[in-house]
Amino acid sequence: MLHGIYTPLSGALAQERVLEIIANNLANVNTTAFKGDNISFKLLESEPEKNYASPLPPANFKVDMQEYMPFKGNDIAFVGIADVGRDISQGPAIDTKNPTDMMIEGEGLFAVQTQDGIRYTRSGDFKISPDGVLMTNSGHPVMGDRGNIFIRSNSFEVNPRGEIYQDGELVDRMKIYEFADQKQLERTGDNNFFFGGPDSDRTIAENTGVRQGYLEGSNVNAIKSLTAMIIAHRSFEAYQKAISNYDKMMEKGSSTIGEVRA
Repeated sequence: MLHGIYTPLSGALAQERVLEIIANNLANVNTTAFKGDNISFKLLESEPEKNYASPLPPANFKVDMQEYMPFKGNDIAFVGIADVGRDISQGPAIDTKNPTDMMIEGEGLFAVQTQDGIRYTRSGDFKISPDGVLMTNSGHPVMGDRGNIFIRSNSFEVNPRGEIYQDGELVDRMKIYEFADQKQLERTGDNNFFFGGPDSDRTIAENTGVRQGYLEGSNVNAIKSLTAMIIAHRSFEAYQKAISNYDKMMEKGSSTIGEVRA
């Protein structure tokens, strides 16, 4: 009976992770070019041939499910996190008519220079610094074929290839990369991503278009996310109730079953 309590506990922890992901998605429903996360589960089946230690509840309930194994015992099955995937579908186009706003159509990410090195972003809400450098809202220079992109004023044009023209002359072309495996892109904050894969998996995007005066909206569907949050919350409550019932049964077992009657 003692081991049985860990089955609903693992389910509660999994649903807690679901709630965290949904909450983060909803918090970014208005974030430019934000890509929502999805979570999937797997059954951690019993493995009788292995000698696992007795499962204990984790000290930190925020820790990843994989980090406090053994959470699967020799004769029990638990639920675990199979994957936290990113929804890379295109967000809606928002017409801003601002010449420094750029939207990528199709796959690809802008390259930006940060203090920690090159990072990548879909967010095209750019601005021009006092020095004439095209920058992100966070103050990171947008990278072009020639390095930093220098623009004298807001009067410039960007064609679908990402080429910037001012007074009829080519200024530079924005570097837009695509990746063979987008799972290798890791969030680093400020709507930026770090790419930790090999250079061969990162190439200049050739079939990607750029729309000037538009921004890509978040691809998070608020209604679906709220519905999923309600379901996850109800599931979490059900697991809590199951844990509470197990606790009551163990309490009754220890206080009643062993009672000696005259």
